[in-house]
Amino acid sequence: MSKLNRFEEYVIAPGETILELLEVNGMSQLDLADKTGINKKTINEIIKGKAPITIATALKLEYVFNIPASFWNNLESGYREALERKKDMESIKDDEKYLDNIPYAEMAKRNWDWIEKTRDSFEKVINLRKFFSVASLSFDTELKRKLAFRKSNNENFSFESLYCWLRYGEIQSNKNEFSKFNINILKENTKKIRKLANKSFFERYEEIKQLLAECGVSLVFEPHLPHTYVNGVSYKITCDKAIIMISDRGKKDDILWVTLFHEIAHLIKHSKKEVFIDLENDEKNDIENEADEFARNILIPDDIYNNFIKQNYSYTESIIKKFSLENNITTGIVVGRLQKDGKIGWNEFSNLITRF
Repeated sequence: MSKLNRFEEYVIAPGETILELLEVNGMSQLDLADKTGINKKTINEIIKGKAPITIATALKLEYVFNIPASFWNNLESGYREALERKKDMESIKDDEKYLDNIPYAEMAKRNWDWIEKTRDSFEKVINLRKFFSVASLSFDTELKRKLAFRKSNNENFSFESLYCWLRYGEIQSNKNEFSKFNINILKENTKKIRKLANKSFFERYEEIKQLLAECGVSLVFEPHLPHTYVNGVSYKITCDKAIIMISDRGKKDDILWVTLFHEIAHLIKHSKKEVFIDLENDEKNDIENEADEFARNILIPDDIYNNFIKQNYSYTESIIKKFSLENNITTGIVVGRLQKDGKIGWNEFSNLITRF
């Protein structure tokens, strides 16, 4: 027997109680109509559950049966709630069609808020409604609308997985208090964050989080979900609060640092209404190129970098380490830049890159 059928067995109209009392007291529906001053048709509809027991009716039933009006009001309220819950349970069955595109098992494995491990589709829908804070999985949210037209060059890209990943970030962000978003403080704190780039991203993670929180920006690191292909995301959750999410794509420390400053660039330079999504191997537009340039220059300014490569036609560990030390930056970031620009092979000096 389904949950819906089991639930229907417990949906009992207040009229059932009235019928029992009529029988106990040897009364007919006409007798009750005469005693309460309510017409017989209305009495019959109340008994069948078609008409509600109003507060006025409850007071009259109190006199007739010597049962408090509060009893009848509670009985009616519980019945109406049960009817609406029955409709809701039917809508839950309708929402089960959305489960096919949501990586529920992976979300449950990570112990995300509301997402409890279960194989029951009914329970999954209920948990996902709570996760997304919606009364139906078919409903739009502001975040969902902002993502509606996002496409990827990767044919396996999943809009639903990305939506779940971003929603997780919002939930985490809402758990903490932040200063109001301030672009001027963000610019100043970005310089402070750059000074931390002489260590791995995770060694500096809590310090970075604190510096961004002072600007009204929530930083969330969360491994990517299947078929998202996302490196990072940044956007304004509200006018007073922004978020930067960073994934584990690539499993390399230099990618984390570049992604961080890329997303900071969006918050400083670009539209405050758009969700900026840095997808792996996506075609770059002018905005993304500008964010790349910002990240590249704050980590290693072009003039310093260009001078470095002019002086070196070949690279050694000692040369890279010396340059990194002089510029207060990890060797992995330097190697990553040289690899990207084709100055060294993708497999060269991999021992200088921190992986996780």
